[in-house]
Amino acid sequence: MVAPTAVPLPRVLRARVPRRLLVAALAAAGAATTVGVTTGGDPVSAPALAGSPAPRFSIGDVRSPGTTVALPTATPVVVNFFASWCVPCREELPLLERVSRREAGTVAFVGVDVNDSRSKAAALLEATGVTFPAGYDPDRAVATGYRLRGMPTTVFVDAGGRVADVAHGRLSAADLDRRLAHLTGRSGVGTS
Repeated sequence: MVAPTAVPLPRVLRARVPRRLLVAALAAAGAATTVGVTTGGDPVSAPALAGSPAPRFSIGDVRSPGTTVALPTATPVVVNFFASWCVPCREELPLLERVSRREAGTVAFVGVDVNDSRSKAAALLEATGVTFPAGYDPDRAVATGYRLRGMPTTVFVDAGGRVADVAHGRLSAADLDRRLAHLTGRSGVGTS
């Protein structure tokens, strides 16, 4: 969490609002602004979906409009929600690509482009070197099913099709490795 900074209050507020109420209101406002934001390099987890069945989807492919991308079954899956207008997404995608290559055959990676232009999404995938499948979700239907609160969001689905973990915000290499170790039941995963 971001450390609060001292901001002088207007005289009117200092005189009429009890300090504890003001502190509580400022804390609530600060918490509301951190939802879906990376804090201290560690994305905020959202356990709300954890343990529930992962919503199934089959949507158009970002790169090939005539084909579809679906949630794989019977294997652990990392589903990353991204968009071309999302700066942290652009920064995170190369890491996900490296790890998807390292984990090929063990963990499937799937991207879902949300509320975006297909051509801009395809250009982003090209620019960041992403080769794993990426679906196109312009109307947020898949994102809504996954209770998306911000971008990027990464959902970890176990081989049984249940949500094991959700990370809101840009993943660090260490955090991604830790979450993959949990997803696959391995004591450690490689260095990203």
